[in-house]
Amino acid sequence: MKQARRALPEVGLIVEGQTEFVALPKLARLLDGCPLLRAINLRGVGAERPPIGIARLAAPHVIAHQAAGRSRIVFCLDREERKECPGQLAQAVTSALTTELRSRGRDPKGLAVVVADRSFEAWILADARGLFKGGHFKAAPKFTSFEGHLGKRNNKGLDELADLLGRPYVKTVDGPKLFEALSFATARTFGPGRHGSRSLDKLLRTLGV
Repeated sequence: MKQARRALPEVGLIVEGQTEFVALPKLARLLDGCPLLRAINLRGVGAERPPIGIARLAAPHVIAHQAAGRSRIVFCLDREERKECPGQLAQAVTSALTTELRSRGRDPKGLAVVVADRSFEAWILADARGLFKGGHFKAAPKFTSFEGHLGKRNNKGLDELADLLGRPYVKTVDGPKLFEALSFATARTFGPGRHGSRSLDKLLRTLGV
């Protein structure tokens, strides 16, 4: 099984921060059929940066992945407090990035943009019940689905995770560990009465799993 995964072409990944940089490449060993993910960390995009600004920030890293021979590149960013829905934001960034790459003489083929709604932490909270049952949380969640919510103090899941953990949530330490412990089948199942995340499902479908 591991040999089959290694045979898949590498996918270039571009992320906003250190938590995603550590967590998302774990998918290659957590999910059958997921390709190896080679990540580049933008170290922040900012909630106010417009699509063209995001595109100019990301373009050099797309080009770096292309230069390394990666024909598929996934740019993953957070919706944060933006009013656009994840699909609208992804479409706007894709359009701006396509224009920016072509202006630099580069082909945008194979590029995909995925927007976490509203943050990476929403993906962890998509399986909050499973994490509680597995002993990762001290408290049981009281919400149905956290997808799209800003949460307490508009902290986009940070306070909710602290409540569930019974202590402060440390993004770069707790985030990757909790992500690795997810039941992805549960966390990606969304819809009425479900607890999962549509945007996590979008990421996994984009990666072919």
